[in-house]
Amino acid sequence: MYLHFSLGPVQGFVAQARRTRDFWAGSFILSYLAGQAMLAVHNAGGKLILPAVTDESGKITDRLLAAIEQREEGKIVSQGPGIATLPNRFQARVPDHFNPSACVEAVNRAWGALAEKVWQDYVQPVARLGRGTREIWERQIAGFWEMSWVMGDDPALLDRRKNWRSHVPPVEPGDKCTLMGNYQELSGYLRIREKEQQESFWAALRDKVGEYELAGDERLCAVALVKRLFPLVAAEILWPVPRRYPSTPYLAAIPWLAGVCANHPEEARKYAVEAGRLPGANRREEPEHFACLQAALAGNPEGREFASLDGNCFHKAALFNNNLWERGTVRAEDTVVLRRQLASQLEKLGTPASPFYALLLMDGDRLGALLRKNSPEVISKALADFSWSVKDVIGDFNGVTVFAGGDDVLALLPVDGALPAALALRFLYTRSFANCGIGTGGGTISGAIVFAHYSTPLTAVYREAHRLLDDVAKDETGRDSLAVTVWKGAGRVLTWAAPWAVIGGSENNVFDELVKGFQGSDRGSREFNSSFFYNLRQRFAILKEETGLNLSPQDMEDVLAAEYLKNRERQCSPEEARARMKRLLGICRRSWRDEEGKVHKAEGALTFDGAMLVKFLAQKGVVW
Repeated sequence: MYLHFSLGPVQGFVAQARRTRDFWAGSFILSYLAGQAMLAVHNAGGKLILPAVTDESGKITDRLLAAIEQREEGKIVSQGPGIATLPNRFQARVPDHFNPSACVEAVNRAWGALAEKVWQDYVQPVARLGRGTREIWERQIAGFWEMSWVMGDDPALLDRRKNWRSHVPPVEPGDKCTLMGNYQELSGYLRIREKEQQESFWAALRDKVGEYELAGDERLCAVALVKRLFPLVAAEILWPVPRRYPSTPYLAAIPWLAGVCANHPEEARKYAVEAGRLPGANRREEPEHFACLQAALAGNPEGREFASLDGNCFHKAALFNNNLWERGTVRAEDTVVLRRQLASQLEKLGTPASPFYALLLMDGDRLGALLRKNSPEVISKALADFSWSVKDVIGDFNGVTVFAGGDDVLALLPVDGALPAALALRFLYTRSFANCGIGTGGGTISGAIVFAHYSTPLTAVYREAHRLLDDVAKDETGRDSLAVTVWKGAGRVLTWAAPWAVIGGSENNVFDELVKGFQGSDRGSREFNSSFFYNLRQRFAILKEETGLNLSPQDMEDVLAAEYLKNRERQCSPEEARARMKRLLGICRRSWRDEEGKVHKAEGALTFDGAMLVKFLAQKGVVW
């Protein structure tokens, strides 16, 4: 007999994040709780089929599930895993007498223990200042998780079961949580009439946990507070987990930081001394997590103080943002002069740090169809081989893995690491399936990359990544594809997508040569510049099919080559100009896969977003 089990809500829990640590904690807690349900199956004599978490002897091989088992046995786990590897749904072969309510009880017991630890350590001491705080807490903790299960051979049964929507969250009254807007904040007061009492409650809780853990404008519900304070209590409930997680401004600046540490060590040292005078700026980040920073600091260990500064210290706009520098009794006005001086020093360190980072989301294609054609054990083996490699690949490109389980990947990276990491993971995914005897095209994966400004709310970035993956990479482009968006303050400014076969491989892809041509070592060696790309807008309007002009690919190359040669600084022949335009046009034509997997390219229609993506990748969003 097969059990199919699902735990949610996924986006409702993970996506509601104000900080990268919230984002990671939501993913990790969800995976940890799913592991509790899996362990209930394992302990009852069942066998997890998807994902594969045991070897042939029945010994647990997944690090997260093994650590959960050790804790359930009362053992101390001193160095447990810090990456979520267990998916929120699983398939298992269970004994006929198995009662799935054991999975539900295991999840509720683990969640209750975690929540109660947060309550006892941090909320209970100030609960007397609230109104009905304990009642709010119990209602929200008890009513949050939605668990669905079915028994049967068809994996589609679980999706049909979830359509029943039998889980109805309780109605939440009062003022709402500033992070999870459908839930009541914990003080129980109405701000419109009881602002003073509400602020007294949150000020007391802020004093208890520390201002870094709870900002002055945050009023959270029970679920959001458990997620926020999870790293503070994890050592007693699970095992120690990192209390710091790289911020988005820090992720964006990583390549720049490595360059400054390696090439301007004395300037970096002086900057760290001055920036250290800002409240809360010192030792906020951990450069040891990133390969390029490790290499840069190996020859300059004194640069660690610089590389450990709050990520906001590396961006001029952040230094000028008063809202970021209200810390305790220190007002933003108290540090205005210092921050202006720091901004001036940043200008002396060369090209500014990129203000953009990347969120990478990947998901296997048509896994249900693969399961109908192949044994679950074979599919699970391929997925396990893939997921075990994800952390190392992301680390090679100076990123952090948030989730790597089954056919899903979620990671955060600097701009220049996202595309190479996605290509490398796609190669590993297809190879893992090929090594398990599933031929070419049998196991494919689609991906989405959102290049977002560090100030963009994480919730919006995560939701955009899911939209991009599901609607663009899978539905519009036909799966086995990658979709990319650049997201600035006002929203997405470009979207580009293509099958992996069009993009190329990890060693050579269609963007590499174009990006190098834009960057160049000096003005004379650059094949492209900003003015050329912006002038293309007018040319593209003419070349679009809607105008009625029936231009051949050769005609298009000639028109763009003529525009290209208008700049007299470019020393190249008309033939070379046409060759360069041919490469550029290659990413400006929409491409997609049909239902049979055949790749198609639109002959006439052009998309300017491909050219603008080249410009973005070359400049990394830096206005200089």
